[in-house]
Amino acid sequence: MYLPSLLGAFLLLIVSAIAESSDILYWPLGTAKPSLLARVTYDPISLKSELVSYHAPSESNSDELIRIGLYKSTASNSKQWAGSLVSLSALTGENAPAIRLHLAPSNEIYHVSLAASKAPSGTPQVELVSTEPGAQPHLNRPIVVGPDGQNPEQEPEKTFFQKYWWVLLILTVLTMSGGGGGEGQ
Repeated sequence: MYLPSLLGAFLLLIVSAIAESSDILYWPLGTAKPSLLARVTYDPISLKSELVSYHAPSESNSDELIRIGLYKSTASNSKQWAGSLVSLSALTGENAPAIRLHLAPSNEIYHVSLAASKAPSGTPQVELVSTEPGAQPHLNRPIVVGPDGQNPEQEPEKTFFQKYWWVLLILTVLTMSGGGGGEGQ
């Protein structure tokens, strides 16, 4: 009787362990420390995200520049800022922005940016952007060189007459062998 509720609680515990959360901060250039903009949870496997809370910044001067980002830990620094610089009007305009969270191959956020959104004003959308592998070089392909070690010379392209001399020959033969005048009629 308690088995379905225990199973549901266990699944909820697993899902919450897989989903990661992160605080997105905004930092006006004139202030000493950042403030909380949004708290998001995301699942890097399914690329689903959810906005847990959003605190819109006060609109003191819409031309003011602010930093949008987060703190992340690296091997050399336990608290390193990663983000981008935007105008405050991007957050307080008529349309709510889309907060883009850029994921590294290790499925952790390495960068935060804003994008224009067509959603009505209010709460912004959260988008996860995963990195895709770039073009791979074709390795172990032999390099063709001439006997002297230089690149082989390209043959020059043939002219029109060199390509289609046989068509001109056929036209000439047909013209020469064509019927003569009509003297015998």
